[in-house]
Amino acid sequence: MNKISRFFVSAMLFALFLPTATFGAAGDEVVLGGVPFGLTMYTSGVIVINVDDSADSPAHEAGIRENDVITRANGEEITANEQLKAIVEESRGEDIALSLYRGENPISLSITPRLSGDGTYAIGMWIRDSTAGLGTVTYFDESTRSFGALGHGVNDRDTGILLPLRSGRVVGAEITSISKAQPGVAGGLNGTMTDDNIGEITVNTAYGVFGRYDNLPTTRHVEVAADHEIRLGEATISCTLDDTGVHSYDVVIERLNLDDNSGQNMVVRVTDPDLLEKTGGIVQGMSGSPILQNDKLVGAVTHVFVNSPETGYGISIGNMRSCYAGQGAITY
Repeated sequence: MNKISRFFVSAMLFALFLPTATFGAAGDEVVLGGVPFGLTMYTSGVIVINVDDSADSPAHEAGIRENDVITRANGEEITANEQLKAIVEESRGEDIALSLYRGENPISLSITPRLSGDGTYAIGMWIRDSTAGLGTVTYFDESTRSFGALGHGVNDRDTGILLPLRSGRVVGAEITSISKAQPGVAGGLNGTMTDDNIGEITVNTAYGVFGRYDNLPTTRHVEVAADHEIRLGEATISCTLDDTGVHSYDVVIERLNLDDNSGQNMVVRVTDPDLLEKTGGIVQGMSGSPILQNDKLVGAVTHVFVNSPETGYGISIGNMRSCYAGQGAITY
């Protein structure tokens, strides 16, 4: 099972904050998504993705662990890899006071850089401060000028932790090709970011990324379903596979578990012959594709079963939107 946003992670981390707006409920109308987007996120600290565990490693000796989030060094707020690197070099081997988070727990410790063979100072760990990638918007809410996308959080590819957000932007994307899925091999939508600004990311949660839009794509309005309205049986997903725009494809909801806190609330199987021919089923980049049943928005596609790519998980729209209203977000 794989999450199916396509994120090419370079370097990142971020601190999350919750918006103060109130959010709609079942029965409200939203603008249907299904449009691809390019996402860039920046961090409020740097995430430790690997620690050199050799005996002379400063990070190992200081007690730093993989997944730690470094937020300050010698009292200075850390927002980028190069910033911490400069502080290490300027220390000339003197102790550096670090503030970090381990999970939700704040920790203070010191680290002593060591002179490396190339004449620079090092601390024996690898860090990341930003990420970028491709996914699908689920809906746009005109009442709050907000959007929801992906149906799952943006996690670090090496450590798996939910990345805490400092800032982020969403722009348009053009799908240029498709890597077709086959059993055991995840396919993907391949594309490039455009200069078309969509909006600002404000929240990264386990149930999706959310934010405020600047420009609203021209798609149709749909009613938001209550979770109790979702039924086993025929449904559709909306997504973009090429330059012809958003299209609807047939699926079947085969299993429901609306109380699953992981967000794996339904199992959907692609039955549309056109989609199966083009993609082989559900592929990376389709995360967030809206699921509709009886012309109502009921959820979003989130994961693919790698060994059976015509099948995947979806999150219910009720669970997805409740997360944005204040559940499941992390604040540093």
